[in-house]
Amino acid sequence: MESNKSERAQVRVPAFFKVALKRLDDPGDVEKEIEHHRTCDRFGTPPTAFSDLPSDLDDLGDFQDMEPAIYKMWMSMERKLDAIIRYLNRDVFIAPDMESYFCVNLSAGGIRIKSESAFESGAIYLIRMIPPTFPALIVEATAKVAYLEKDSVEESHFIVSFEFRAINQIDKEDLISFLFKRQREILRSTGSDT
Repeated sequence: MESNKSERAQVRVPAFFKVALKRLDDPGDVEKEIEHHRTCDRFGTPPTAFSDLPSDLDDLGDFQDMEPAIYKMWMSMERKLDAIIRYLNRDVFIAPDMESYFCVNLSAGGIRIKSESAFESGAIYLIRMIPPTFPALIVEATAKVAYLEKDSVEESHFIVSFEFRAINQIDKEDLISFLFKRQREILRSTGSDT
């Protein structure tokens, strides 16, 4: 079983989306917070817009009891609209003290980003990721700069590899699900999925 978890952590796929980074001098408290609380629990999502409920309903429970099928469709649409709003307004999740980069490669054990400047090897960063998936997935982790290399395409840029140090276990499982979903998409697009 432990071998299976190790293999899952090694699945690495190309993935391109914005990530936010912040250098941490003392990661201790941040790592404890990350390990003990899911990222989504620390980021409140915007409240669902219930302003269009019929005025004769005392609360949402009445509406659910009265029209369960419509209620279910409505809630589904609300979640999708909230995801679109979050996707279009991703800067909400990038704090002013964080810098924005692009992920080029992702695994459950680490991430690679593209940068115009070099990073100090061994430095620790808080990384906030919002992979392009539905429902929306926000994952925070602390990570150590493992190594960097010149970008083979744009020689003025660097590819910086990070190893995750602290990540909530449930967030990690969600990230692994995203990775396998992304891997299936790649296989289907190349015609290799049999």
